[in-house]
Amino acid sequence: MTLSRRAFTLALAVLAAPLLARAQDFPTKSIKIIYTYAPGGPGDSLTRTFAEALGGVLGQPVVVENRTGANGAIGIIAAAHSAPDGYTLVLTTITTTVLAPLVTKDASLEPAKALAPILNVSVTPLVLLAHPSVPANDFPGFVEWANKQPGGIDVGVAGPTLEVSNALLAKDAKIKVINVFYRGGGPALQALLAGEVKVFFNPPSGSMLEFIRQGKVKVLGVTSAEPSPLIPGGVPISKFLPGYIQDINFALWAPAGTPRDVMAKLEAASRKALATPGMADKLANMGTTLNVAGPDEVTRITKRETQNFKTAMESASIKFGE
Repeated sequence: MTLSRRAFTLALAVLAAPLLARAQDFPTKSIKIIYTYAPGGPGDSLTRTFAEALGGVLGQPVVVENRTGANGAIGIIAAAHSAPDGYTLVLTTITTTVLAPLVTKDASLEPAKALAPILNVSVTPLVLLAHPSVPANDFPGFVEWANKQPGGIDVGVAGPTLEVSNALLAKDAKIKVINVFYRGGGPALQALLAGEVKVFFNPPSGSMLEFIRQGKVKVLGVTSAEPSPLIPGGVPISKFLPGYIQDINFALWAPAGTPRDVMAKLEAASRKALATPGMADKLANMGTTLNVAGPDEVTRITKRETQNFKTAMESASIKFGE
């Protein structure tokens, strides 16, 4: 039996109707955003602030679930295994997605294929801080001093991201660093204040700015491509080491396979949520700068971070996952 053109068109319309309805109706229930680290930190505050604004745009509750462990890999895996329907998302740093296969030592885990980027949310530079005893007030002076230390310099490490930053610093600046490991940025910063380590990379925070103001630590540079409004007077290290960019980008993903129309609606709603009056100021108070960019930019930064990790692993003994 041969279908007429009219009958064939009607049949296609019937088949397409549920898909069109899905896009138009989405969301019809609450959405969950997985955040890959513990409650209470700046990234958690960012996620919850964004979730509240996104819920207001979409007209449905957006709840945050903290899935911690393995330097964020547990949350990545949970998101990747979720149904690709737009109701489970993950917000974390791009570095976390790149790091996941390394800390789990699971070669089959490929976040770049398991997750689909929706948009970049914000960016945070790292700040290279020094103890006042370091006789340098800028990055060139620091490198000159470091090269005169035959035994190397003690550098605080609080997590794999900072370990990579140290490895690339040692390679690009041609200095010797001795990593001193701490369980978190707080203890590492206290060690710097006490002079147990000479330098330490750390994201901006209110307490850091106060320590800088009091002269308890000094800024040698920032890892952003341009000067950061979060660190007044911070000069980009890339001015002296071309290509040395170690930004921490927070981005939003959905499980791979999420329908394109749903992805488009989530991106549009997210952009509108991030444009809410006062949002930029709220994020600045959390130590991060609003930096909205689409999926292509997330992919570009992911490739850059992947290369940074590869270079660091080739040039130093990295203890991912230990």
